[in-house]
Amino acid sequence: MAQHDALTGLPNRRKFQDTLIELTASLAPDKYRAVMMLDMDGFKTINDVYGHGFGDALLTGFAERLRRTVGEGGVVARFGGDEFAIITPEISEIGEASGLANRILQRIQEVFVIESRQVTIGSGIGIAVFPDDGYSPPELLRRADIALYRAKTSGRSSYCFFEVDMDATILHTALLEQRLRNAIENRLIKVYYQPILDLGTREIVGFEALARWSDPDFGQVSPAQFIPIAEDCGLIGDLTESLLGEACSVARTWPRYISLNFNISPLQLQDLSFPLKIISVLAETGLQPERLTLEITETALMRNADTAQVILQQLSDAGVRIALDDFGTGHSSLTYLRDFPIDKVKIDKSFTMHMADSKECEAIVESILVLSRGLGVEAVAEGIEQQEVLRKLNESGCDLGQGFLFGAARPQEKIDELLQIAGQAETDSARHSA
Repeated sequence: MAQHDALTGLPNRRKFQDTLIELTASLAPDKYRAVMMLDMDGFKTINDVYGHGFGDALLTGFAERLRRTVGEGGVVARFGGDEFAIITPEISEIGEASGLANRILQRIQEVFVIESRQVTIGSGIGIAVFPDDGYSPPELLRRADIALYRAKTSGRSSYCFFEVDMDATILHTALLEQRLRNAIENRLIKVYYQPILDLGTREIVGFEALARWSDPDFGQVSPAQFIPIAEDCGLIGDLTESLLGEACSVARTWPRYISLNFNISPLQLQDLSFPLKIISVLAETGLQPERLTLEITETALMRNADTAQVILQQLSDAGVRIALDDFGTGHSSLTYLRDFPIDKVKIDKSFTMHMADSKECEAIVESILVLSRGLGVEAVAEGIEQQEVLRKLNESGCDLGQGFLFGAARPQEKIDELLQIAGQAETDSARHSA
């Protein structure tokens, strides 16, 4: 009992390390064993939403799939929570570890059926090889864990081998995480606003809120870098509520016809309490729900479509509008438009930016516009940077757009100036407030 996990029956960390010492001590000079670390994407949310009994059943099923895939000659252990470790069977070349990692990922991604519910999960795998990456169990596990972190930052289920330069990368990330915690606590991450225009009248009809963070030592840190860190270390909820509260307070001072667009994390579409948090922020700031548009990606919907649909429907019923971001880059866009309460699509800039020199991109944009009109869904073209692209969008009947041609994101204090330049500083004309 002291050496095994009570739930899954797998060896625990102590037993795993003892076994690793035994297996590597008897390894032939021309053979290898790999140590793999892995966990389950989104397990905490699944556990919170469906209950601990459901979570335990999922852990048991996950453990059994690992055990069957690894097979005899290897070892699967559970260290606690959703953290698992594997010692591979003896291998003759490193490529065999890649093959096993691929088989594990394929098996994991098959649907789990538990209590009449279907759940699909992902995972990442970090790999360290004995003896190339270390001799002691703690060092091999540490390096496999570093490789796991790199695998998970890729944004999809994948595996990654340890490389020496990862140590420096992990140290950098750990320091950045510390700074991020402090920045969120002290509200040092600011909201900038990029204008969204009516392409026919060139009138500003909305702003997209974008997070911006400048650290004294790291300099300007990209959202593509700090948002995943916030998600990984459980800070994304606090960050979202802080930035949304600030953005809604600012938006409340704009003319009523100007809306606010705000991006949300895929993790938040797995949190059934998320709609109440949004409604609470709106109530505290006094911004009308219909003036807020939440932007989501197809990736967010794919993680757990059933839960996402419940959350989005509650938000829609409350009056909040929903936009599908990066539209056209995924494989299930049409399904989402049919099954989810989508009010707006944002045409991905990878198509818009190349309309002037690519007939294919121009045709894709035109098709999306025809589709959106047929469904009664607004379309916003992102990434407008050239007059020629703007001309083609106007010819195609695109009503709304944003991009550097109209201006980059600006801090709050520049918004009034921008509205004045556009001739829109008056708070509420009869034309717009009607």
